[in-house]
Amino acid sequence: MKKLVILLLTLVMVACEKELVDTEALGENAGIIGTWVEDGYEDDLTLLNRANKLDPSKYGFTMEDNGSFIERKNAGWCGTPPITYDNFEGTWEALSDSLIEITVGYWGGTLTYQMRIVSLDAEDLRIRYLYSNDRLEAR
Repeated sequence: MKKLVILLLTLVMVACEKELVDTEALGENAGIIGTWVEDGYEDDLTLLNRANKLDPSKYGFTMEDNGSFIERKNAGWCGTPPITYDNFEGTWEALSDSLIEITVGYWGGTLTYQMRIVSLDAEDLRIRYLYSNDRLEAR
């Protein structure tokens, strides 16, 4: 009986253990792991600042080292103010040191896109979003 209890406890611990994503592909950009909140735009770039948590009234996202992705964005089809925001869950995968593939929900279903890291330091992030046609040109 004791062996059975130990076996069951071991199985539960293994099943609950967080599986980490290989962040080595990100190289020097591994610092993107964390929470980022929109700070503005510059041409086709989105500017974000590191934050402790997502802002309830702004776009932002959280990337976790287990591959999970939470994106705070428009909760409905209407983009006219006042905007209502909600959190949508998804996943991320590093394709290279500066290219990340995101699959995440949105108000109408699920979306897959790529995020190009243009610059990153401890507090500031500049990214370019690449959607279907852009992705083909960016490779």
